[in-house]
Amino acid sequence: MAEKEKAKKEKYLGTKFEKFTTHYLGPCGSLIIATAILISGYLGSNYLKERADAKARSEKGVLTMEAIQIYSDMMREQEEAENKLHEDMFNSSMKVFSMPDTCKLEEQILNLELLALNFHETFNLKPFFSFIREQIQVSSGYAPKEIYLTRLYATAKSIMKKQMMVLEGEGEKFSRMVDLERLGQIQGSLQLEEESLIVEGIKRNYKIYVRKANDKLKEMLVRLEIRTQRKSSEDVNTIISEYRLDYFNFPMIHNVTLLHDQRCAIVLNEFTESCADITLVTFPGSLAVRGKPYYQEVIQNLLMTGKLFDENINKELW
Repeated sequence: MAEKEKAKKEKYLGTKFEKFTTHYLGPCGSLIIATAILISGYLGSNYLKERADAKARSEKGVLTMEAIQIYSDMMREQEEAENKLHEDMFNSSMKVFSMPDTCKLEEQILNLELLALNFHETFNLKPFFSFIREQIQVSSGYAPKEIYLTRLYATAKSIMKKQMMVLEGEGEKFSRMVDLERLGQIQGSLQLEEESLIVEGIKRNYKIYVRKANDKLKEMLVRLEIRTQRKSSEDVNTIISEYRLDYFNFPMIHNVTLLHDQRCAIVLNEFTESCADITLVTFPGSLAVRGKPYYQEVIQNLLMTGKLFDENINKELW
C-alpha cells in the first residue's frame, strides 16, 4: 500500500514537472535565447558602428585638411586678383587728383565715388572729399554747384551708413539733435544731454559740447568728454577730444581710442539751417580696421562641420 502511494506521488510530481517545463520553461527558454541574440546583435552593431565612425573621422580629417588647403589657395588667388584690380583702380583714380587743372569736376567726383566705394574701410578719404568740396565751391554756375554738392554729400552719407551698420552690430549708440539757432544765440558752447553706454561690460559716460557751426561747409566744432570708471579703484579716466565734424567723418577711420581696446566716434547724419542730427557710437577696436572675418568664420566652420559653408548663415560682402 505504501509503495502504491509512493508511486502515485512520484507520477503526480513527474506530471507537474512536465507541465512546468512545457508551459513555463519552454517559452522562457525561447525568450532567453532571443534576448541573448538581441544583446549580442546590439553589442556587435555598436562595435561595428564605432569602428565605422572612427574610420569616417579619420577620413574626414584628411578630407577637411585637403578642403582647407584648396579653399586657402582659392582665396589667395582671388585676393591677388582683387588686389591687382584695386591697385589699378586706385592708381587710375589718383591720377585725376594729381592733375586737377586738366580734369573736369565731373570726372573728379566720379573717381572719388569709385575710391569711396572700394577703399572706404582702408584709407582716410576725408582730404579727398574736402578737396572736391573746395573745387565745387569755387566753380562757376549755381545749378551745377548745388548738384555736385548734393552728389558729394550723398556719397559720404552712403559710406557712413554702411560703416555704422557694421559698428552698431557689436557696439552701442545714441543720437542727439543740435539746435543750431540756439547755438547762434548763446555765448560759449551748447551742451547736449549726456548719456551712458555699456559695451562689453564697460560703462562709460559721454558728454558732447557743440562750440561752433558753419552752415556753408555743413560742419561743427565739437568737444567730446568720455569718463570711464576704473574697476580696481574709484578713479575716473577722462578722455577729451575736440575736432571738426562734418559729413566726411567716417567712424571706422575717424574715432577716439579708448581703454580696453574700444573706440568711440561721432557721425553727422543731417545738417540743415536750424538743426543737425548726430550719432555717437562706441564699438570694439577690432572693427576700426576691418580684416577678413568672413574667411576666418569659413575656416572655423570647416574644421567643426567638415562643410565649407553653413546653409543657415547668409553673409554679405561689400
